Amino acid sequence: MKDLYFIDAYNVIFWEPAAFPRDDLESSRKKLLDLLLDYGAHNDVEMIAVFDGQGQGNKVTERRLTPFFTEVFTPKTMTADSYIEKESYRRRDEYRSIYVVSSDGPVQNQILGNGAYRMAVGDLMRVLSEDKKEQHRFIRTNNRANLRNEVGRNLPDDVRRKLDALRK
Repeated sequence: MKDLYFIDAYNVIFWEPAAFPRDDLESSRKKLLDLLLDYGAHNDVEMIAVFDGQGQGNKVTERRLTPFFTEVFTPKTMTADSYIEKESYRRRDEYRSIYVVSSDGPVQNQILGNGAYRMAVGDLMRVLSEDKKEQHRFIRTNNRANLRNEVGRNLPDDVRRKLDALRK
């Protein structure tokens, strides 16, 4: 069974103002979701990004973006912290590792009591950065075998210099 990550999304956005501008929360949300979707797909984990106080009425609004990624908006009367605490407790018997990404101390203490692992926002950002670097290394290494077949690449250096001189 896939590991499960609960992310207190606004906690991440407000922790890293250089990466997520506070003056445009919509684009910050989209950027965070893109990063999390990418990480979840490459590392085969399920992710639930929880945003505070956006839902209507007293109901939690869930939007499934992929089979293993869900965006959750809590109602105005509920915080992301309380949703994450409740869900981590409810899912504690699923026989998989559950990680909660938040830098709020009380939330971290509560989820430890539920049997989940805590991950600070700074740790998540480092993991996302390392994953992106690993993807670039993989692409760079594996795309060398797929270079375009260009005539100039196979010419001897002296012929290439003569052609360059003619071109100029």
